[in-house]
Amino acid sequence: MRYVRSAGVASVDFGGLRIADLTARSEFSASVAYVEVPPGVSHDVAKSTRSDKFYVGITGTVAFEVDRQRVELGPLDLLVVDRDEWFAYRNEGDQIATLLLVHVPPFDPKSEVFRE
Repeated sequence: MRYVRSAGVASVDFGGLRIADLTARSEFSASVAYVEVPPGVSHDVAKSTRSDKFYVGITGTVAFEVDRQRVELGPLDLLVVDRDEWFAYRNEGDQIATLLLVHVPPFDPKSEVFRE
């Protein structure tokens, strides 16, 4: 068994997004992060060359664009962004939205590619 207390996990600012990686610096077969998306904040167009990304809406609504298809992810909705699929997202609402993000295999910043 492995147990991670969220209270001990630091969050980082990533272009206005607040991301808490619950599995940072650990040997897991996947990585799990909690993401806060303030109103008007967006994630730039990107893709992973390594991981599939499983996004689960927790609160609010986040508008995703994945390979030119728009999806609004709400509470308890699941969106899977496959490896090598271009995606972006934005909180178009007026309240903070939150997401749970699972990378399979685990997140590696070297495998993230951003469109210029």
